[in-house]
Amino acid sequence: MGDHVEHFLKYGGIKFEYKASEEEVREFVNSLPEDKRDSIAEVSQILDQEGLIDLKPEFSTIDKEMLDAQVEENRRI
Repeated sequence: MGDHVEHFLKYGGIKFEYKASEEEVREFVNSLPEDKRDSIAEVSQILDQEGLIDLKPEFSTIDKEMLDAQVEENRRI
């Protein structure tokens, strides 16, 4: 979108690029069921799958082997 600005997910440190406007992304996230919004890891995967953002996973603090466990742990918090 317009000017290239690097964005990073607050938790996990994954770089991403918006493919839709920030407003569209916000509206989409707000339309998700509450249990789908409990985990930033899950939300970011959904946004990527829906084509609203493009994840740039060259750097991440998320352990991909532990992603399922992290999603479940975030739901319990």
